[in-house]
Amino acid sequence: MKLGFVVSFTFMICLNSCVIDSDWIKKDVAYILNRCNPNNLNLKTKSVILNNNFGELKLELYVAKKPFELQTGLMCIKDLNKGIDGMIFEFQTPQDKAFWMYKTIMPLQIVYFNEYNDSIGNFTMKPCSKKILENKDVWVERCLAESSNYIPESNYLYAIEIIESYEDIDKLKNYLHKEKLNLLRNN
Repeated sequence: MKLGFVVSFTFMICLNSCVIDSDWIKKDVAYILNRCNPNNLNLKTKSVILNNNFGELKLELYVAKKPFELQTGLMCIKDLNKGIDGMIFEFQTPQDKAFWMYKTIMPLQIVYFNEYNDSIGNFTMKPCSKKILENKDVWVERCLAESSNYIPESNYLYAIEIIESYEDIDKLKNYLHKEKLNLLRNN
């Protein structure tokens, strides 16, 4: 019994500290370390267009509107359903808090939009995975501190998290580098 635990524990330490080339192994290890529970995304979807003078991009997104959806976002999600590029967060009132990557397994590109649908900030966010021997309070505090890297320049009403595997992620980053984006959405 003890030998099995030692072997399993050693394997987990190696996976956490070694360079892992396989994305699915990384996601599974993060899923276990983050103490995630399987959850189904039973969310509505919405098509949006992001555009500026350099072009436009079409995205299919999950919609987060309810308090629980806004709080959890893409936490504990290993993969999105085929054809889904991320999530749009639609707030009722302007927000000034940064998003954090607590229990989030996938790297994400976030773009914040004001009430006029103009982009006001964008960041590449990296997962804040729990370290093997890290207690929960330290982990939460670390993730909260890291979120200070993702604060937009002013209040926002919408935020879009886009998965790094989105087929046009490089175009998106290029467009954002050149000029602000406009968010076109259907209500």
